Amino acid sequence: MKWLFTDFDGTLRNSKDEQNTITESDMNFVIKMQKKGNKIVISTGRPFEHINEHIKQNYPDFLPDYYLTNAGAAIYDNTGKQLFAEYLEEELTKEIINYVKENRKEIFSLVYSFKGEEDFFYHDFWQDEMKTTFMGMMPKNKTLDYINGKKIICFKMSCKTETWKRLTDNLEEKKLKFSYVSNNLKEITFNEIHQANVSKGNAIRKMKDIFNINENDIIVAGDDNNDLSMFKEFFNNSYIVKQEHNINIRNKAKYIVDKLSDIKSY
Repeated sequence: MKWLFTDFDGTLRNSKDEQNTITESDMNFVIKMQKKGNKIVISTGRPFEHINEHIKQNYPDFLPDYYLTNAGAAIYDNTGKQLFAEYLEEELTKEIINYVKENRKEIFSLVYSFKGEEDFFYHDFWQDEMKTTFMGMMPKNKTLDYINGKKIICFKMSCKTETWKRLTDNLEEKKLKFSYVSNNLKEITFNEIHQANVSKGNAIRKMKDIFNINENDIIVAGDDNNDLSMFKEFFNNSYIVKQEHNINIRNKAKYIVDKLSDIKSY
């Protein structure tokens, strides 16, 4: 039995036209894999509630076996049972919020995430069509005190690269442990910040232990920076889906494919 850990955006949902849906060939591929007794795990930066609802509404004939969410910070089965979660330490959350308050004009958007809810505190350049991209998320324009007492899984923010560097330098100076993934577009950086050691690769290791999976039976597929840990941990069965944005990291995976269904059949 094989276990396919596939990223969602840009990998499983890889349509390069305006439809932005899972292509018929890729959908047939994952369903066929399941019918042969293999497992499909959606490995995404999105939270469980959003990705689960999106798949139920748009792909009723497809039910993933598990969800690895928040870039590896949490694992769920397809009934919504949480198998694992790694939350930010309270001091780390406090320092991030304080930094946002002090540098609000430099941070263009901020997302909070805790179990059962992920949304924008705010987004300075919000447009209505973004609601589809973010699976229903919208700026709530709540005060930062809204998350007081909550166990935070992660924050996501967009800002200039120098603003982000000042934050990470500040956290390191205070000897706070954290991990992050950044995606850059010119001088703007989009970042997810998690508790230390959170990554998709480490979460797959966790599932490997939970289900006693043979490492040779693990297949990983992705297209972006938050997939690099999967490629590193499971290089021999790693696939990167070719996209314009990943030309500089294609060598991090063993195989380069145009679409998920190009993976050799199992």
